[in-house]
Parts: sequence; C-alpha cells; structure tokens
Amino acid sequence: MFSSRKIEAATYDSVAFRFIAGNHHPDHDTIAVFRKRFLAEISGWFKEVLLIGKELGLVKLGTIYIDGTKIQANASRHKAMSYAYMNELEARLEAEIARLLALADQQDEKEKARELDIPLELGLRKDRLEKIRLAKEVIDQRARERHEQGKAIYNQQQESRRQREEQTDKKSRGRKPEPPPSGPALNKDQFNFSDPESRIMPTSRGFDQCYNAQAAVNDDMPIVGGYSNAHVLDRKEFIPVLSAVISQGNGRDYFSCG
Repeated sequence: MFSSRKIEAATYDSVAFRFIAGNHHPDHDTIAVFRKRFLAEISGWFKEVLLIGKELGLVKLGTIYIDGTKIQANASRHKAMSYAYMNELEARLEAEIARLLALADQQDEKEKARELDIPLELGLRKDRLEKIRLAKEVIDQRARERHEQGKAIYNQQQESRRQREEQTDKKSRGRKPEPPPSGPALNKDQFNFSDPESRIMPTSRGFDQCYNAQAAVNDDMPIVGGYSNAHVLDRKEFIPVLSAVISQGNGRDYFSCG
C-alpha cells in the first residue's frame, strides 16, 4: 500500500495499521510529509524488520517471486514539458527579456511605476528561463547516458557475434547490430517540473507520470527485497532485485549460480 490516503483509511479498519499507528489516525498529509522526510530511515527500518523476521523464523528464503508495478508520481503528466517545447519557450523568454530591457531604457521612473513593473517582470522571466535551461541540461544528460548504455549493448553484441564466427568458422546470419545514434536529446524527451525524477510510463489506464516499483517475496509472502526507480521497462530489473534481496538480508549470499 503506497497511497497516503489509503494508509490513513487503513488506520481505521485494519488491525495491523491501527497497531502500528498506536490507535491514532494521522491525516494523509502528515503521512506524506513523514514518508518524504524519513525516507532513508524507513529503508533502514525495513531491513531491520527482515532481520528480526529471520531470527523468529518468519522469513525463509527459498523460492523467490519477483514482480513490478507502476506507482503514480506526485505529479501529473500534464506538468511535463517536451525538449522541443523547451527550446521554443527558451527563445520566447529570451525575446521577452530583451524587449523588457529595451523598454526599461525608454521609460522614466514615473512611467514604469504607472504602466509596468519592469524589474518584477524581468525577474519572473529570468527565473523561468533558468529553470528551463536546468531542465534541458537534465534531459541532455539523460540522452548521453542512454547513448552510453546503447553503445555498451552494441559492443557486447559485436563481440558475441565475433566469437560465434570464430568458433563456427562461418559468418553469422541476419543483420549486423547497428550502433546507437549519437546526438542531442530527442524533441519528444520530457521533464516534469513537479517531480523531476519520475517518467511517463504505460499503465493499465494509459500513460501517466510514474515510478517503477519492484518487489521480491518468498513462499510465505513477506517482502524480502524491493526498490523503485524511473526505468520504464522491467527487462533489466532481474539482477537489481536479487541484489536488493541480498543487501536487505544483511549481505549474506543466498544465491548461487551454476
């Protein structure tokens, strides 16, 4: 359960939640602020609970089941802005700032006071322009990271193809791997100003601003590992989930690969 409103409701009708809350019913805003403020501590408490459960024989790692779900971020997807629109807005703000500076040179103090508060208008536009440029830097960095990841995959595919050809003394069939395109961020890349670390992801209701939450449980269904990130797809989460189980199990090596 992740929704602060649902947690508040559970303090009324769930024995477990009533016990944890000491029979109090904190407002959902209080719960949301508490979770945000003590997020690092909550992660530590989760690990301690697992260790206590293991000592009591409640947590036994045998078969591990892994699944993920999309959790809505604290922002609407309508608050996201595309890279293309940022470029357009950046040019527009620069033009407005230049116009206001020219206007300031033409007007005397009395006219400025009567018609337009130019320092205020300039400040607002400069502040917005700075936010747009910072957002573009974030998107550019994401594009560079995406390119590096693509390049690593391409190099791995090339090496696997070369080794296969050496072993079989035959040329591999099919198309050769294509290197990832290099260049700036795509125009469709987006940044959300309300929750910058979240991403637009597909859900059962369409597309929304989300995080990708992953969890691992054992046969008795206690959660033995989990985390959330901004990866849209689950296909690269298998190893990180297992690493989370090991990490939250006090670093013991529960897994062996043969």
